[in-house]
Amino acid sequence: MTIRVALDEDYHVHSTFSDGASTLAQNVRVARERRLRTLCLADHVRRDTLWVPDFVAAVSAYRSLSQPRVLAGLEAKILDSSGRLDIPPGLGCVDAVAGIDIVLIADHRFPGDHGPVHPAEMRAAIDGHDVTAQEAIECLVEATVYALAAAPHALVAHLFSLLPKIGLDEDQVPPLLLDHLAKRIARADALVEVNEKWRCPSARTVAALARADVRLVAGSDSHHCEHIAGYDSVIQTVRAGRVPCASGQVPC
Repeated sequence: MTIRVALDEDYHVHSTFSDGASTLAQNVRVARERRLRTLCLADHVRRDTLWVPDFVAAVSAYRSLSQPRVLAGLEAKILDSSGRLDIPPGLGCVDAVAGIDIVLIADHRFPGDHGPVHPAEMRAAIDGHDVTAQEAIECLVEATVYALAAAPHALVAHLFSLLPKIGLDEDQVPPLLLDHLAKRIARADALVEVNEKWRCPSARTVAALARADVRLVAGSDSHHCEHIAGYDSVIQTVRAGRVPCASGQVPC
């Protein structure tokens, strides 16, 4: 299978339903103006989020469009080393809720054994030699793998964006562990986003994912509609990882 990253798609666009500055209507309008084929409207949820039914209903109003294809996504952080997600009860499986197409799995906090750990606290633990860099990396990778089971239609968002926040680098992920992660993602039939905002994952990681036939998609992580499908680092990363990009209406 030839892995390509389509630049006329955006799988990570936030709205005023969570912390975005643009409404769903504004996001869809810009996506249409830029002739995108696919737009995933995704907003942050937590366990106590109550607006998911309203979000689903609002997104449904755009599903009849011939272009772009509009998807509904929920972005949830990994809570702990078991891969538990910060998502409202009953939404652990997207099949249980009509209208939710994708759950974006995100590493906003370090997934500790007893719950999420702030990056600054984790960095201090590593600097203080309470935890080794490799232990932290292995825990993050395994938590990501376990989280895949909680979201059958999963997209791994901004993979490894947490590492710089805790003083580590993607180059420190051992090749065997990276290959293990790629194979598990492929086995789960999950997507992985090449994220513009956080400039991750790296070209090395993208190449490993492509070798495992993981489907890679582009995401702006837009919080304002003007940033939708505005890809700079995405193009640089996929080129450096020797992964072709399909331009569509967007220069490649």
